[in-house]
Amino acid sequence: MRANLKIQQLMMEKIGRVIDAADEAYLDHLIETDSVVASVWHHTLQLYSTEDIETGFDRFDHLQWEDITTLPADSNIPVPIPWEQDKQSDELIPFLLQEETPDALQPAPTTAAQRIHPAIWPAAAAVLVAVIAAWWQFQPRQSVPQHLNLVDKKRGVQLQLANGKVVNLSKDSGTIALQQLHFTNSHKTLSLATSTIDSSKRNETLTLVVPVGLDYKVRLSDGSDVWLNSATTMRFSVPFQGKIREVFIEGEAFIHVAKDVNRPFFVHTAHSTVQVLGTSFNVNSYDNGTIKVSLVEGAVRMLENGEEVTLKPGQQAIATGKGIDILPFDETEELSWRQGIFHFSNTSLAEIASVLPRWFGIPVIMDNARIASETFTGSLERNQSIHIFLENLKSTTTVDYYFDKNGRLHFK
Repeated sequence: MRANLKIQQLMMEKIGRVIDAADEAYLDHLIETDSVVASVWHHTLQLYSTEDIETGFDRFDHLQWEDITTLPADSNIPVPIPWEQDKQSDELIPFLLQEETPDALQPAPTTAAQRIHPAIWPAAAAVLVAVIAAWWQFQPRQSVPQHLNLVDKKRGVQLQLANGKVVNLSKDSGTIALQQLHFTNSHKTLSLATSTIDSSKRNETLTLVVPVGLDYKVRLSDGSDVWLNSATTMRFSVPFQGKIREVFIEGEAFIHVAKDVNRPFFVHTAHSTVQVLGTSFNVNSYDNGTIKVSLVEGAVRMLENGEEVTLKPGQQAIATGKGIDILPFDETEELSWRQGIFHFSNTSLAEIASVLPRWFGIPVIMDNARIASETFTGSLERNQSIHIFLENLKSTTTVDYYFDKNGRLHFK
């Protein structure tokens, strides 16, 4: 179990009814399978009245909100929020416009979590202290999880175990035995078909990170295959728990699900869930506001905000948070990334600029916002020099490019 405050944050979001579906499913799974998390969760629930939890604290809705960043320096409100400090700072930035601050390559600090209702300041502070105390009371002493990195290709493909230990799969190959896990890592493929864990008693939650410029394949314990594109994270359990199989994807993956009519397979993204029994499909969640699911064979159901659609082979569902659209898709364009090729067909420079950082780890800056709508048809190969692609782009469009002294790619 993770030895930081992220799980407490998810608990508070669940109680406040602001948690997203993927995080809630993850938290529910931890509560069911991890006795430490379950103890902290039940202790936290006791700190609130049942009525407030059931109504989502709506009795406070009529009160005025205040921004705690404007409070006096001697205020006793806990600032900054601890879990904000725990967030990774290596998020990918697809591209910047020159009109924006050129050196602002680090994510801007968020203030979304720094607003608190005046009526629940004391309760929030008390809950935070109580939860932390409960956490450490029940927490077994273990190593702190190492930092996982999506933007540094040199760190390789990383597998994090439940105790925080990180294995570099780009270096460690062959048969690997770690605690109760036995798996094989060979030819950019991790096979988890063999496990000594007694599934009736417990399971192991793993996190796999594929950084920019790399790709990787995983064979899950049920025989399902998952191909992961660059800058992608997958969270899953070994073995799968109970009567369902589920993984959590951030980024892009192609999944061939092993058929098992008694155990449906769920893929969770930040805003939607895909349910299958046995099929092959691609899921793309790089854009936080848009989820794309492209079905190759079989059938899938996509769920988002209470809306449900069923796809047929050759159809793509695009979920934006405001509804789900179903369109046909071109397999060559959508799935060629598995062969290390990205095909563009009348693709805007803005979209191309979002792909280059993921495949080459190079920040992209638009010197002129007007060229963002310029379109290009051609291909990008992961194993070729980026200069080959850039020269092709330059020769067929009005777009030019250059690299600055910091190695950032500029389009002009």
